Amino acid sequence: METNWLSSDFKQDKIILAGDIGGTNTNLAIVGEKTNKYTIILKCVFKSQEIDGVIDPIKEVMAAAKEKIPSLKIDLCCISAAGPVENNYCQLTHCDWDIDGDAIRKSVKIDTLIINDFSAIGYGIPTLDVNDPAQITKLPTTEGNFPQPSGSTKAVVGAGTGLGVGFITAAEGKYRVYPSEGGHSGFAAFDDETRKIKEYVANKIGTAPGVELFVSGQGISNIYNYFRDRIIYADAVLKGQTKDEVLVVRAEEIEGVLEEIDRTKDEDKPALISKNAKVSTACRDIMKLFVKMYGGFAGSLAVIFLPFGGLYLAGGIATKNEWLFLEDNLFMKSFEANYNPNIRPLLKKIPVYIIKDYSISLYGAANAAVTLMGK
Repeated sequence: METNWLSSDFKQDKIILAGDIGGTNTNLAIVGEKTNKYTIILKCVFKSQEIDGVIDPIKEVMAAAKEKIPSLKIDLCCISAAGPVENNYCQLTHCDWDIDGDAIRKSVKIDTLIINDFSAIGYGIPTLDVNDPAQITKLPTTEGNFPQPSGSTKAVVGAGTGLGVGFITAAEGKYRVYPSEGGHSGFAAFDDETRKIKEYVANKIGTAPGVELFVSGQGISNIYNYFRDRIIYADAVLKGQTKDEVLVVRAEEIEGVLEEIDRTKDEDKPALISKNAKVSTACRDIMKLFVKMYGGFAGSLAVIFLPFGGLYLAGGIATKNEWLFLEDNLFMKSFEANYNPNIRPLLKKIPVYIIKDYSISLYGAANAAVTLMGK
């Protein structure tokens, strides 16, 4: 367990045990709420693949907190999880263990709510200040301006280990957050290169691929494997195609950085590819294609939700590769692209933000606990 004390302000109106469970990390925190403001007091990180459930990690966090603050009383618990939630239960999408809110309540004697991970981000969005560059990066439109938020509808899409989607509405000062499994919707190719990579992935999995297999960490690995098989190994599925047909990645031998990436497991490839995007032409072009796919999918969501209050990009990939999203307006060019000329002006009116605060899900889980359980 990696433990960080982030605040010594223990005098709070409510104390919430908040969780954010993903395929890579399990983040648990003690969060204080005072007059609708949230402060993370203690944050602990576990590797999701190294644990087999969340109850024991919760007990570890509670023990660490009470060792330093013996009088600490936790009022509520809210755990956000990457997967569909039903009856306070979630089977994680990218882990082979589940989360049962009733079992947690019985074990640690705290009322517990389980919510979808993108519900948590949705509840976290009202705690953000879009004008604070430490929390938000605004993406300019292709015309260089920054639309002002309007209306009550907001949407959130986030590429991490997987791909999450949600949206938020407001009425009479109260937010309602709606999760979805939109990341598993079908992938829409938009040019010759994306049609070929879609065919490549479809041949590998034996069915039509969802957008998550392109716009996520595993998507970055799939893009890399596509180029490797097509260019270097002349994969049997694509045999007969020549290097001259390649539109994105230039011919590079599997050596140096690419040799290291090639030896790495698929789940570890995205971090290496991202890290080397500034020094390797192949890594840079893989990431650029990823950003274009991300922008295209976000634009499709924007047409569905019309989130004039803002479309928020969550997840570490956007934050860590912000320069690629901004360079030559790559993301927004794909975001604003639409076959219908009457739709393009609508897309230019939607503010697009990158969420930079990695703790957004923990703040959101705490806010959800107070909003949905606090009374």
